[in-house]
Amino acid sequence: MVTIREILRNYKLLGAIKPTARALSCAKGTVKRIVRFAREAGILEGELPSESQLNSAWKARKKRASKPSSALEPLRENIQALLQADIPLVRIQELLAERHGWSGHYETLKRFTRPFREDRKVCVRLEVSPGEEAQVDFGYLGLHEDPQAGRRRKVWLFLMTLSHSRHFYAEMVYTQDLYTWIACHRRAFEFFGGVPKKIILDNLKTAVVKAALYDPLVNRSYLECAGHYGFVLSPCRVATPQHKGKVERSVGYVQKSFWAGRAFLTLSEGNSQLREWVLNHAGLRDHGTTHQQPRVAFEMVEKQALKPLPHQPFSLVAWKEAKVHPDCHVTVEGSYYSVPHRFRGLTLLIRLTDNLVQAFHNHELVASHNRSFRKGSRSTVKDHYPPEKLAFLEHTPQWCLRESSRIGEATHELMRQILLGRHPLDGLRKAQAILRLAKSYLPQRMEAASKRALYYETFTYQSLKNILQQGLDQKPLPEDPRAEEASQTFAFARPIGDFLDASAHKNQLQEETSWK
Repeated sequence: MVTIREILRNYKLLGAIKPTARALSCAKGTVKRIVRFAREAGILEGELPSESQLNSAWKARKKRASKPSSALEPLRENIQALLQADIPLVRIQELLAERHGWSGHYETLKRFTRPFREDRKVCVRLEVSPGEEAQVDFGYLGLHEDPQAGRRRKVWLFLMTLSHSRHFYAEMVYTQDLYTWIACHRRAFEFFGGVPKKIILDNLKTAVVKAALYDPLVNRSYLECAGHYGFVLSPCRVATPQHKGKVERSVGYVQKSFWAGRAFLTLSEGNSQLREWVLNHAGLRDHGTTHQQPRVAFEMVEKQALKPLPHQPFSLVAWKEAKVHPDCHVTVEGSYYSVPHRFRGLTLLIRLTDNLVQAFHNHELVASHNRSFRKGSRSTVKDHYPPEKLAFLEHTPQWCLRESSRIGEATHELMRQILLGRHPLDGLRKAQAILRLAKSYLPQRMEAASKRALYYETFTYQSLKNILQQGLDQKPLPEDPRAEEASQTFAFARPIGDFLDASAHKNQLQEETSWK
């Protein structure tokens, strides 16, 4: 308006368009347009109006020169009322069609309501006290050649920005899993030397299981981490990243000022460069909002306001659900851990720490194992099996031999023949069944039945069972024919000397014949 008023003032003094344009160093077309506007508005004659009056006249001219009014103009009040009720535009379009028969396009409605919606977009910048708040986020940086994996991998940036000083901790990682998320928190707190009172975070699945405006469901491990360090979790509203704008802006700053054009062999080397850059470059820059050096503001003011670190760092904990398989084991991170057989088919809550795997049912600890990091390994507690299954596992060949020796020598020998004899079939199951017979029969009968089985060289379970059931163990065994033959004596018809003399006479005759 100052420029328009100046053009009109010079035009009234000089009385022509060309001298006015030359005096003000502007285009003749601009002067001509302004003069035409003044004539049409009736303000060129007499004393020039004030700036506010010129502004009102100019807006009225623009409104007259604008496009014809929209077909939605008669429904303006209805649309404004619906917008005030926080009804989405898609639903407003449906209501206009139902109530007023409007059949226009969604883009038309969006264009017509843009001024109303922009008027409602009023933001409030929140400034917090030192040590009060930190904002965390993951941001994508780019691809990097991982020498260990032998391929290009995505690199993510973890950032924790202190809201007061704008000093931040940054770390590059390959994954966004729960272990990485919590480990980065732990290293960030150690970097700052303290803990802020509140953490503002996005609704990423690693931390927030179920996003909600009033009752978000946060990952149980992350809650334990918050309890250990004593900070409060405050997830943002869904789809409102501007609520953590301080860390969002820091992600873009690191992308453009550190990542772009920088090379490093390993991620560890890159993180060393990133840490030095955060301290000596980003930390000492003049921040565009606070106009202070973030690192200096942190060390001078905010560091003292942070909560002290606990005596022990947080032990990384992860919670998972796992179903108990028919073999009484659950599968966790590719390894197998046993639980009591009564939970077969149920889903248990599994707690993983750096060195333990614990299984819970209804908040009760039911099994605990040392954690194995080798996939496919099995950790089994034999007492977790049912008694009948456990008996088979415990009744080894050595156990069978030891138990049979307590019954007697014959039973032990029979068991040795079954287990250690040259038979093509595995005799363990048979040996276990024979020893179960000892629960129904006295040791004397078992010993006698074993002697009979050894005598007839029969080593089957059914034969020994028949001997006991038919009472054959109580009958005496027949005499061994070989033993009878060994005990008999025989008499010769002629004395043994006769055979010796005849042999000597024959040898003498053969010698005499040979000399002749």
